[in-house]
Amino acid sequence: MAVERDKTNWCGWGWQSMRYDFHGHRPHFLRWIGGQLGIDALATSTPPVAMDSFVLPAIRLDDADLAELAAAAGGQGALQTDHKSRVLHALGRSLPDVFRLRRGEVTAAPDAVVLPADEAAVIAVLQLCRRRDWAVVPFGGGSSVVGGVEPTDPKGRPVVTLDTTRLDRMIAFRPEDQCATFGAGIYGPDLEAALAAKGWELGHVPQSFEFSTLGGWIAARSSGQQSNQYGDIVDLLVSCRMVTPEGVIATWDGPVSAAGPDLDPFLAGTEGTFGVITEATVRIHPKPATHRIQAVLFPSFAEGTAALAAIVAAGLRMSYMRLSDEVETETYLKMSGPKRVQDMGLSALRLLGYGDLRCVALVGTEGTADTVDREVAEAVAIAKKHRGLSLGASPAKNWHRDRYLHPYMRDDLLDAGIATETHETAVPWSRVAAVREDVRASIMAAAAAQGRKAHVFAHLSHSYATGTCIYFVLMYAVDAADPLGQWRPIKAAICDAVVRHGGTISHHHGVGLDHKAWLIHEKGPMGLRMIAAARRAVDPTGICNPGKLIDL
Repeated sequence: MAVERDKTNWCGWGWQSMRYDFHGHRPHFLRWIGGQLGIDALATSTPPVAMDSFVLPAIRLDDADLAELAAAAGGQGALQTDHKSRVLHALGRSLPDVFRLRRGEVTAAPDAVVLPADEAAVIAVLQLCRRRDWAVVPFGGGSSVVGGVEPTDPKGRPVVTLDTTRLDRMIAFRPEDQCATFGAGIYGPDLEAALAAKGWELGHVPQSFEFSTLGGWIAARSSGQQSNQYGDIVDLLVSCRMVTPEGVIATWDGPVSAAGPDLDPFLAGTEGTFGVITEATVRIHPKPATHRIQAVLFPSFAEGTAALAAIVAAGLRMSYMRLSDEVETETYLKMSGPKRVQDMGLSALRLLGYGDLRCVALVGTEGTADTVDREVAEAVAIAKKHRGLSLGASPAKNWHRDRYLHPYMRDDLLDAGIATETHETAVPWSRVAAVREDVRASIMAAAAAQGRKAHVFAHLSHSYATGTCIYFVLMYAVDAADPLGQWRPIKAAICDAVVRHGGTISHHHGVGLDHKAWLIHEKGPMGLRMIAAARRAVDPTGICNPGKLIDL
């Protein structure tokens, strides 16, 4: 069943009914992290304002415009202009988005939201918007954390947000070709449920899985938590259809072609700036019989990093492979709370050389029982050559159980006056240590310049033969007077540090507005000109998601 937006948290992550509940169940962690940041988090309360208490910008479309838009979208039921619908489509879920929503400072909202139910209606809406020179912002689950769905236009035109979530059905199931076709607006759980009913799966599970769509995954070049085994969404993409202001692009639906550049990986990552993805064919596989995840402890992050690189080099495509640095390892131990047996075990491990720099890795895979047992055993054996100590499966069970719960931490910490931000990059194995230290130091320096402390940790995930994704998490006490002014220099410090080491500005979150200024360091002037020229060919007036990714 598709996500019911009325049941989601309009100013934060996920379901309204779901909480991480630090105050109720983990006050020990608030006490500890508050001490790290120099505040009393237990005594701080900064709840969000009520949705109906703030004023949105006036709608710039008159009744005749709205009637014409409704007719193009498929009828009056496909058009929304009420306060709540505009708020729910006003921003994504980045930290600055959440700041603005919680404070009621929404200065841009769509003039109208349309929900077309088929490709013909998408075509009609785009044709109307082109004739009337209205901007169009494609919107799936709205889970962008880089400012990718903000309904703004540098030219000041009215903005229509095109919600794709009624394009949500399985269109074709072709097990003989190991692929299936879906409407681009289908949510992750609905897609997997449709395949599971036939004994198959896609296996693409980003942390936003419950609240993101197939089209959104493609538009932002998403990677899932099991990408080591199955690849990212581009690896899984067979073909797609995209409606642009100049017409429909339908990529070739076949296994491999040497007939010029491959359009699928080119269209993936365009973030709605070329048009609206309406359907996609993806590579699927039979549902695996079982899975297994093992925890391994390393004396240091460097030894854990070397072990992960060796596992990849051995050709083991583990569906789960994640290494927490020493700060993340300690943070999650503090979050779990004091436990006498656990503390005794850690004291014993310290005597064996697993002290303050210890790091935990999770390695695992899925498939047949024999394959899983063999490959996990091989991975653990490689880890042992790098002083890895097997901790068994128990520590991994909590992570696997709670993997979709972790994003809820941000909202509860914001209630306690603590901001939580993330940034991910990918670098060659040889640069992991340097980029980790530079990003950490840059964050600390940026926070110190504001008279604040920051708590910074990281983990490795999504590993490849030539390098890995390093995912940073930082926490700091919010400046209630100007949280956005506080965030901007911290974000810039992270991005500057990443590009200094040749890292990508984004491994799997995309570019949007937040990373746009740093894209030139990765693509170069000629690369940006080529992307802009392609965008101009399909959207000459720049109505599609203006201001994002790249300008015309």
